Amino acid sequence: MRFSTYALTAMAVLSHAVPAAASSPTEVAMQMFPPCALLCLKELIPQSACSPEDVPCLCTNVPLNTQLAGCIVQSCTKYEGLMSKNASMTMCGVPVRNETAKPLLIGVIGGAVALTIFGLRMCSGIPAGGRTLGWDDWTIVIAMALTMPPTIFAVTLSNNGLGKDMWTLPQKQIENVLFYYYLGELFYFAALTATKISILFFMLRVFSMSKRFRQLVYGTMALCLGYGIAFVTCTALQCTPVNYSWEQIDSNKIGTCNNIHLQGWMSAIFNIVIDLIILVLPLKKLAELQMKLRKKIMIMFMFSLGIFVTIVSVVRLRSLIVFANSQNITWDYTEAAWWSTIELHVGIVCACLPSLRSLFMALGVRMLGSTNGHSKGPRSTGMKSGTNKSGLSSTGEKSAKSVPRQGDESDFIPLVDVDNGKSNFNESVGVYRLHSTS
Repeated sequence: MRFSTYALTAMAVLSHAVPAAASSPTEVAMQMFPPCALLCLKELIPQSACSPEDVPCLCTNVPLNTQLAGCIVQSCTKYEGLMSKNASMTMCGVPVRNETAKPLLIGVIGGAVALTIFGLRMCSGIPAGGRTLGWDDWTIVIAMALTMPPTIFAVTLSNNGLGKDMWTLPQKQIENVLFYYYLGELFYFAALTATKISILFFMLRVFSMSKRFRQLVYGTMALCLGYGIAFVTCTALQCTPVNYSWEQIDSNKIGTCNNIHLQGWMSAIFNIVIDLIILVLPLKKLAELQMKLRKKIMIMFMFSLGIFVTIVSVVRLRSLIVFANSQNITWDYTEAAWWSTIELHVGIVCACLPSLRSLFMALGVRMLGSTNGHSKGPRSTGMKSGTNKSGLSSTGEKSAKSVPRQGDESDFIPLVDVDNGKSNFNESVGVYRLHSTS
């Protein structure tokens, strides 16, 4: 770790040459610098071209500061080096940076939004709401449970100094930041995996399609599961011993770590690729639907909400550039931390929004597709034949054709298979299920 502006402590080492007031920089330096750093200064300052009174020269003399940095690295512990850095930055008048409020607000607000949308989705699964909970609902419950710890950690990390320069923090707080960051990474990969699998289960519930499509969905699930297991394991074992992941700031601790920066890049790239696969899966069949352009766009938009997660993933990947070269972890990790939290929350929201349609329909919100209480004539939903308790039609039985009532045709979004023209209303999502014999 390189340290600049150490030369300023010439005033501390050569204090006899400078009359000092009670709060002079000399006394401040004597109190802040560790003994090991003062020894380096005593040796190297006399060799410089700066006088003890020339503060600008002491702060900007590159050769001197380079020599001091090397000496301090060799003579001091890691934390003593940080103490020296803090003293130098303070003496040179460098402003103290504090952005601890950002990860705190992003975590709390994002978590509240995600939890609210999740709660509304689960309300749509109450029997009075008209459908039974499916595998996509149970996996999103798991995803939400795994998302809550990183959300809470946003508060803990902020309280311990994430968003400040690490040399301004006590050693214990730096270790706390590293510890909760480590735990947050584990929950991050697990929550992402559960969210993706929930979206894939949703596709299986909505669509009754070809065997080939189901195979692709199950294959993508296996890919997601493999991604999650691989990176949770790699992250958990990134250092040997494991506790070295958060205790590496202590020079008395001995251990080794993998290239966690390369690991972070690889996980982000694989994550984006999987997101794109999930986005592409249903689009071909949706594009073939025979319906008005407006309805087709609405349906494709509903199944393309994951693009927002992909966008966040790309932005997060950019933040890893700073992360990879960090020598100031409590400051440089801040952006990567909040983008990771945003990605989790946006993923939950995007996975839940399509399922909310059935809740709004049950509540009678006409603008979102409900026609309850506004009928000018009866209609059949096909629930009396070939449907299960969740409102999903059985692929082995014929169900009554669902016909929108007069005046409601524009409120429905039927999904009609272009190959055989069959359609079946799925009350669980407020759309028609696709059937395919191919």
